[in-house]
Amino acid sequence: MTGTTMTNNGKHAGQLGTFLCSYATTLLECGATTVRIEKNVERMARAYGSNAEISIYPRHVEVVLMDNDSGRTSLCSKAISGSHINFSTVTALSKLSWNCLDRHTPLTVAMRQYRRIVITARIPPYAVTLLAAIANASFCRLFEGDWQAMTVVFAATACGFHLKDTVCRRFHIDIRLATILAGCVSAILSCSCYVFNIGNTPDTALATSVLYLIPGIPYLNAVSDLINGHHICAMSRLIHAVTITVCLSAGLYLGLALIKSCA
Repeated sequence: MTGTTMTNNGKHAGQLGTFLCSYATTLLECGATTVRIEKNVERMARAYGSNAEISIYPRHVEVVLMDNDSGRTSLCSKAISGSHINFSTVTALSKLSWNCLDRHTPLTVAMRQYRRIVITARIPPYAVTLLAAIANASFCRLFEGDWQAMTVVFAATACGFHLKDTVCRRFHIDIRLATILAGCVSAILSCSCYVFNIGNTPDTALATSVLYLIPGIPYLNAVSDLINGHHICAMSRLIHAVTITVCLSAGLYLGLALIKSCA
């Protein structure tokens, strides 16, 4: 559940603090590294004559803002609603922070531009599914899978990715359960290479059919946060990534178990 709490010691400081807290939360949800979030928030605060200190926790973000002229401070805290990886949004929000500093964009205009960026439509789900299927089929080829295995992996990825997206977006099922279901479906479909003797590389088809479920971005962000000393956020992201990896392994095992029981 998302909520915002604020201690307001000045109208401008309070409004800016609330805006920067929402801004930082959006960056975090879209997959930005902690270092990028800190730099962007500090840059925007400096553009409006303030200093900002940001603290990122596993479930919420806190921004402490101090006005350089009056010395007044405001504290804003906002809960994280979930992960919605979107690097286009991250890039647009980073550009907004530079515009605020270099072009002296008024706060009201910056807030309006922020809302416009947030509501901008993402790539259609069917296009994301198609691109993910092509990418995973390419992984199959990278590991020396033949064209029959690539075709099976393409179909297995498309079905599993669509299932995961549907149950999460429409039915709000937990991402961990959705990963298990998607891994199971992809594993079962990839086993068709064994069942129907399709192609000469069935092992490659099975091994690469669930690669699209590996949480690469959380792993990379966790390493980045660890290198830069953000240990709490690094451990949170690492635990989340490991959990998803365990879930996809469970889905793969479940799929193989079902195929074996029916053989």
